[in-house]
Amino acid sequence: MIYLDANIFIYAYFKPKKGKPLSEKLKWYKSQAKEIVKKIDNENNSFCISIIQLSEVVNLLKNVMSWEDLQKFIIGLISNKSVEIMEISIPLYIMSVNKILDYNMDSNDISAYLLMKEKNIKEIYKFDRHFENLPKIICLPKIPDKFK
Repeated sequence: MIYLDANIFIYAYFKPKKGKPLSEKLKWYKSQAKEIVKKIDNENNSFCISIIQLSEVVNLLKNVMSWEDLQKFIIGLISNKSVEIMEISIPLYIMSVNKILDYNMDSNDISAYLLMKEKNIKEIYKFDRHFENLPKIICLPKIPDKFK
């Protein structure tokens, strides 16, 4: 199983402002995110995302999608047989809040990491670099050095 971070969907679906070209880094992120979404849509692999990351996706995509498209996206993700939506327990989230200073990350990302540890999930699709510093986690896709 591969954990899906919210930013995969953000990069796949966000639209740049008209007339403002994307940097090479953002073009690469966007193309990689679209490839990951294709893998998810093809239902060839097993993926998971927590309700917290799903909420982050919704909060950001509501600014770039119509309500109808956002609804279709959410229903499509929730009903995709390849994606398991996981809940975060209150004790786990409290623990993630308590570890903000230890990990130098926000509590939502820490909750993803703690959930991954709890469920023995070793891989995550993400573009955040701070996951690379966490033990026993394989970060995908591999970001080229020129974009780090």
